[in-house]
Amino acid sequence: MRKFCKVSGLSVAQFLRTSTTESFVFRQNSLGRPFAAKWSMKELSAKRKRTLALHDRAIRFSVNVNACCPKRFSDIPSETVWGQLVRAGDSTSNNLIEADDASSDADFLAKMGIALREAKESRAALIKLRLGNLDHYQKTADRELESEATQLSAIFASIILNMRLRLEDERLRGKKKRKL
Repeated sequence: MRKFCKVSGLSVAQFLRTSTTESFVFRQNSLGRPFAAKWSMKELSAKRKRTLALHDRAIRFSVNVNACCPKRFSDIPSETVWGQLVRAGDSTSNNLIEADDASSDADFLAKMGIALREAKESRAALIKLRLGNLDHYQKTADRELESEATQLSAIFASIILNMRLRLEDERLRGKKKRKL
């Protein structure tokens, strides 16, 4: 028997997969079937949507790296570079998402710094694949992963720079207020 959402008429699974920015709090009725009891959150801000879009982009980069990785390697250099690329690609997206949940500005900057280093390391490994004509380098070229790693690095560097500038500006304004 299919479970349907009382409000939208969709199955609960279909409802949860929709890309709406609003969601429901699901409760169970007396028969144990889920139903949407009330709205649980407001519309996402433009800034939050950009953050989530960047998370998605970094995760897609990681997934594409993993999809291009060969199951078997023809030589040791291919295996070595691919191993490093897979770890760096996964670490790029993981550290970006961890930065979003940082406990302080310093923690955010540290995790974004790691994400930036991993994105740069991914780019270096992709260059090694291309220049060394290593296993499956053409797949990475077809998916433009080297360009994506470069773009992610630039975005992360910009985020770090802007955050540092904002923190410095806040620090200087705080000093001026204390002098008055």
